[in-house]
Amino acid sequence: MLVVVGDRASSVLSRWSPRHSAPATPGPRVRVRGCGVLVAALILSACGSPNGQHATGRTTTPTSSLPLTSTTVLASGVRTVLSPLGLNIRVEPAKAATVLRTAAPGAVLTVLAQSEQGGGWFEVKGPTVTGWISSDATLSAPGMFSSYASTQLQVSLLYPDGWTHSDLPPASVVFRPSSGGDTVVVTTATTVNQLGRGRPGYHQTDDEQVVVCGVTGDLVTFVEAGDPTTTTQAGGVVAERYLVQVHLTLDAQHALGIDANLADTSQLQSYRDLVNSVTFPFPQCQPAGA
Repeated sequence: MLVVVGDRASSVLSRWSPRHSAPATPGPRVRVRGCGVLVAALILSACGSPNGQHATGRTTTPTSSLPLTSTTVLASGVRTVLSPLGLNIRVEPAKAATVLRTAAPGAVLTVLAQSEQGGGWFEVKGPTVTGWISSDATLSAPGMFSSYASTQLQVSLLYPDGWTHSDLPPASVVFRPSSGGDTVVVTTATTVNQLGRGRPGYHQTDDEQVVVCGVTGDLVTFVEAGDPTTTTQAGGVVAERYLVQVHLTLDAQHALGIDANLADTSQLQSYRDLVNSVTFPFPQCQPAGA
């Protein structure tokens, strides 16, 4: 049985490997009698078909079970599944629609169309099925991603193609975009207090609640006060103008920190995508029955 929370699947049914009607033409004017003295357009409407539409004498066969509507547009590109529990592909853009398959984390889907109805959906094509996925930005992201997993850190995640990573013993890994000094540092500890909150010379500007693979935490943004200063930490990590942190308590003996050092906000969405893909081997992050 498949149990769905939002549109995340609680069990992964299949694992797809990550990469590695035009308006009718008006007819000729005709003389109409017996409908009263009205404007010609109103006479035609009143004496036409019961629903007020003109018969065209043509039968149109739809090209799909769900024709494009005013809220559906053609789209292109690919999306990578971020949700650690997989993402349902449905027969129609609705949460009540039948689930065709479940795409595993890291699966790459080709986008065919986008619809705004019912909260937003993408029509996508996978290796064996075509259907609709929720456009919720926490469940998938545009573009290609690479995967990272560490048994020592007990964490796995997806990061954008073109980024690099380097281990920082004993309990961290650093991810870097292809250019600039921005970094995302993933660290494990016994408690969140050991991870540290904020940084001297920075003040908090934002705080929002996030859920990372079943664990609720806060995404907190800090900004450097006054003129920017350059300080280098372990592993060549530079303290940039913005510090964004998500710290999670996994159990009584395990905590996880995901800290971003950003010169500006251009990489903030990539940071969010990485956070949304994180998984760890603790009960709250496992599919039912696993």
